[in-house]
Amino acid sequence: MILRKLATGFGVAVLFCGTATPQATASASTGQQVPEQCRDLFFFGGHGLGEGGSNDWGSTVQSTYEQYLKSMNEADPDVSVDGEAITYPRTEFPKFGPLEYMKERLKRERPEVVAGAAALRKQLTSRISACHGTEMYVLVGFSQGAWVIHQYLKDAPKDVLDKIAGVGVLGDPQFVNSGLIPQLLPNYSIKPYFPDGIRHESLCLSYDLQGAGSAVNDPVCRFSVTDFTRGEESDLKNCELASKGSINTIWCPHLRYVQTGGTKRIADFLVSVS
Repeated sequence: MILRKLATGFGVAVLFCGTATPQATASASTGQQVPEQCRDLFFFGGHGLGEGGSNDWGSTVQSTYEQYLKSMNEADPDVSVDGEAITYPRTEFPKFGPLEYMKERLKRERPEVVAGAAALRKQLTSRISACHGTEMYVLVGFSQGAWVIHQYLKDAPKDVLDKIAGVGVLGDPQFVNSGLIPQLLPNYSIKPYFPDGIRHESLCLSYDLQGAGSAVNDPVCRFSVTDFTRGEESDLKNCELASKGSINTIWCPHLRYVQTGGTKRIADFLVSVS
C-alpha cells in the first residue's frame, strides 16, 4: 500500500485516539499560517435515519471512524487525522402507506437530505478556507447519511472534489439499480451515482441465514418489489421489527454492518486511497 504523505511539516506522530496536535505552520503554497486544528486528513460522517443527530454520526459511522483511525495509525503514524459529524438533524422513520407513497412520488427532494447536504457544504468549505487547502477529506455515510453525501457531491465544484481523498457509503438507498430510491422513488434518484474521479466504495450487505430459506438482504440498498407482496416475511418488515427490538437484528442486514466487518472494509478502502 502506498499512502500519499499529505503536505504537513508537522512531524508529529498520531497520538492516543489517532489524532495529532501539531503546531501551527506556514502553508507551502500560500505562506499563510495554518491553524493548529488543521490535519492532513479530515473525516466527515453522516448518520442514518432514526439514529444520530446534529452532533452525532451514529454507531455505524463511529465504528468506521475508529477503524480508519486505527488503520491509518498503523499504516503511517506521521499522518494526522480528525473528524466530525455532518450537522443535520435526526429524522425518525416516516409513516409510509399508500397516500404517503403517492405524495413522495410527486416530490423532487427530501428537505432533511437537502439540509444535510447544505450542512456538509458549509462545514467542508469552512475547513478548506481555514486550513488554506492543506487538508484532504474523507466522507462516510450510512443509510440516509449516504444520500446526504450524494446530494452534496452532485453539485460540488471541481476544486472541492479534488480535495476529497475517498468516499465510503453503507446501506445506501441510492445504490445503483437495486437501491430503495431507484426502485421505488426514481424521482429522487441521483445520477451519476458518483461524480467522475471520486474514489468510492459502496457496501450493500446480504448473507445466508439458517431458517430464512434464502439470503436475507439489506432492503434499503437491495430493495425488491416483493417486499410489498411478501408482507410479514419480507426483508423490509424484518428490518422494521428489528429496529423496534421485536426480533433479533440478525434478520436485518441493514443493522449489521458493524458486526459483520462492513465498517472495517470501508475503513480499509479509505486508508488505501488516503
